[in-house]
Amino acid sequence: MKKVILIIILMIFIAGCIEKPHNPYQKEFAGILLNFRANLDEAENISIHPDEKTLRDVLLNSNLEEIGIAYIDNETENAFYLAASYELAYKLTIINKYYFNKVKFIDSIPINSTSDAFDMAKEEKPIILLLGPSKTNSTGVETFSNGHVIIAKGKSFAEVNRTYTDLDLAVDKILLVLMKENNFID
Repeated sequence: MKKVILIIILMIFIAGCIEKPHNPYQKEFAGILLNFRANLDEAENISIHPDEKTLRDVLLNSNLEEIGIAYIDNETENAFYLAASYELAYKLTIINKYYFNKVKFIDSIPINSTSDAFDMAKEEKPIILLLGPSKTNSTGVETFSNGHVIIAKGKSFAEVNRTYTDLDLAVDKILLVLMKENNFID
């Protein structure tokens, strides 16, 4: 009987020590296990210009009232923009609740041109502009702090050998930067 109890205790101990396998589509933040559209290991490699601090300064601003997610209306690309908008809105709500204990209003806005995003953006209402292959030939994130605009660019919406697009990678890079520990320490 003692051997059985000892074996059970050992099994429980070993089970507690075994690490869960790495899932590149999940990340825990604020005590919530979040699922992502893109492979986060690949999203980590997406470039941010000029740097992560500028992105954080625009989107982790305690004076924020609202975050706009804009896209240039395009019948063949709108479904991709709406999927990216949902990913951003859902996770930005969790991020803002964690850092500021309040939820910012997040709105998805079809626009006619890139300049519309810069015209609408303000410090208290930054705009995340989503650009797809009809408007960009690169994948990455650009932040314009003086314009309060972040551009997430995806050069391809092809999902060959994967279930996500280049835009998903750029969007998830933004979210990963905002979910980093010690975001307010530089």
